[in-house]
Amino acid sequence: MLSKYSDENKKIAMGFLSYIGDLKDLDNLEQELELYSEDENRQLYLWKSNMEDYSGIVALSFSKNTVFVEYISLNPSYRSQSNVFKIFDDIQQRFPELIILGNFTLSQQIQQWRQNKQKLEKDKKEKEND
Repeated sequence: MLSKYSDENKKIAMGFLSYIGDLKDLDNLEQELELYSEDENRQLYLWKSNMEDYSGIVALSFSKNTVFVEYISLNPSYRSQSNVFKIFDDIQQRFPELIILGNFTLSQQIQQWRQNKQKLEKDKKEKEND
């Protein structure tokens, strides 16, 4: 589940952002939070796995037809492809009219996620037709 970042979650967000190499420095961290607070085309979302505590943070930027996943930073115990796929599902559910894109690394995962979704949908249709 994605929850839009707010200042009351600043310490939680900073914890997840500190897992990103370029953001380990406190000044860089604060600049990053400021960037996402001031730019209406950029948003940070905290992510919960099920209804537990927050498990990570997702940085998104928006254009007319797309939502671009800038980065995903997860608690080490939640770093798995299945959790990244759940995040993509949550993004699609929240922004169904937008195409999901990502940086080089994430674009490969997004492609795998799309292929996985297509396979699951195909398998579901085949079961319904049996």
